[in-house]
Amino acid sequence: MIIDSHTHVFDRSVGGAEENFPLWPGVTHGASGPDLLRQMDGAGVDKAFLISYTAVDVMAHYRPDKRDHLVSVFQHYLTKDYFIRVWEENPDRFVWFADSIDPRVPGYVERAEQDLNRGAAGLKLLPLFVDTELGDPRWRPIFELLQDRGKPCIVDLSWWYADQPWFSPRVYGKYETYTDYVQGLRELAADFPVVKIQLAHYGTPRLQDRGDPARTVYYDRLQEPIELMRAYSNLSCDLSACQHLIPKNEPFPYWSALRVLKILVDELGAARIHWGTDWPYLRAQPYSELVRAIREAPFLTASDAEKILGLNAQKFLGA
Repeated sequence: MIIDSHTHVFDRSVGGAEENFPLWPGVTHGASGPDLLRQMDGAGVDKAFLISYTAVDVMAHYRPDKRDHLVSVFQHYLTKDYFIRVWEENPDRFVWFADSIDPRVPGYVERAEQDLNRGAAGLKLLPLFVDTELGDPRWRPIFELLQDRGKPCIVDLSWWYADQPWFSPRVYGKYETYTDYVQGLRELAADFPVVKIQLAHYGTPRLQDRGDPARTVYYDRLQEPIELMRAYSNLSCDLSACQHLIPKNEPFPYWSALRVLKILVDELGAARIHWGTDWPYLRAQPYSELVRAIREAPFLTASDAEKILGLNAQKFLGA
């Protein structure tokens, strides 16, 4: 079974989609539920983790000078109701992970519990997007909920955005290194060892310097998230957005991205890595080719490829 452990969808049926979607980068291959299903079928992908968020959830990502406009536009296309509808209509293809968790707003634990009661397989946490860090004690009740319910979570640490002063003002400049920053996660991983945690985007190390015209990839920066995962058996990571490292004209098998996987496998073994894309943000490479790159990676055994492409995600879900 092949499982994409990190996807999102947009409602393209809402009026104005053709005019408004060019404002959102990275949706070259489509963005709706039907688009995703069609491409899953073409690539032989059996299931996907469907991670719901809204325009408000990810607004910290928008530059301040564009934020109000983009939130106004994408509130119509990026809605929790649409994620849930796509999941409910295709329960054999999608596993729902609920987002919209902001510990600054009272009732956040109850709202998360309501999503789990509705059938969410787990929760997605975006601490820096809500201007907090996992060392904030308000995150602990969420992990208590996950522990009580026997559910996993996906954590986007967003370290690669932490150098933007407008992204998470309370955290900006507070930590010199990734290792310093993840101390809060270390405490949670240690205190809640039964809670399975998938680190989104291979832990979000900043592998490329912002504004570098050469787009040099500093693979040595993977060592800090590797050391983090090595220390806690309940931590794993997905490969989502790894394809963003691939230059536009780089030929298959896309070694700029594949080298990330090789380093992770060499350091952690294949059992801690989940294939994922962050669909629809594929950039230039089609969905099927990203699957094939894993299948044909010369440094993977057939067994390791099966683990990365789906078996590890199944175990993460408790299947």
